[in-house]
Amino acid sequence: MAEEPFRRMRLFAHLEELRQRMKWSILAVFFLFVFFAAFQIRTANVNGTTVPYPWPDPLNPAASQFFNLTVTYLAPPGVIRTVFTPQEAFVVQLQSALFLALVTGMPIIGYHAAKFIAPALYESERKAILRILAPAVLLFVAGVLLAFFVLLPFTIRFLYSAAPNIGAQLQLLDLGEFFGFTIVFTFSFGATFELPIIMYALTATTLVRANIWWKYWRFAVIGIFFFAALITPDTSGVTMLFVAFPMVGLYFGGYAAAALHERRKARSTSPT
Repeated sequence: MAEEPFRRMRLFAHLEELRQRMKWSILAVFFLFVFFAAFQIRTANVNGTTVPYPWPDPLNPAASQFFNLTVTYLAPPGVIRTVFTPQEAFVVQLQSALFLALVTGMPIIGYHAAKFIAPALYESERKAILRILAPAVLLFVAGVLLAFFVLLPFTIRFLYSAAPNIGAQLQLLDLGEFFGFTIVFTFSFGATFELPIIMYALTATTLVRANIWWKYWRFAVIGIFFFAALITPDTSGVTMLFVAFPMVGLYFGGYAAAALHERRKARSTSPT
């Protein structure tokens, strides 16, 4: 019975630590959100070098700049940008600011997540978690860039190419629907690039043996193709393959990293 108050104190201590980590992560995203929603990125020529700098401009902030660049890059030529409700333009701008805040704030979120779970791990496991923090951020950014610059242009052009086949003219572009689809697809694909990091972390913390990843690789591939079909809107299957093949490669890359970690650990602990 004496252990019960001690366990309760430990639980409250963990909850307080979680609250603090979530607070700093949310504050970081909030301040980034305010920056992208209220400041414009301007450039100045300093001794022949273009230097970007922030400038307060809530009417045309960085979120609007990013949104305009996104629509210009992805939307078919000749379409008319349209909003159907009074608040839609403002909401789209806030969505753009939130997307930029989440992407740029991912290193801070990852850092606080790693610091929260670190006390529950052994010293070697803590080092493994901190070691994968930078690769996790880089993989997320790589997934976002691949989705934005490779997959989305092909997907959007393919989907809109069906309009003439049914006698429709592509003239109006609903900005809310268009940008909502863009950020959800981009963020989801960036999150899928964390697959090898998750696999490596589960093996490094001894929760899942590396041979389990190999044993069930067929089920994993089926699940990957099912997930790719869910997040890709076209029915041709081409975009699904563009999403699924990198994920399959990432899965086997995660297995290879997990297996290599186990071998190194076994070598370091084996008696000489």
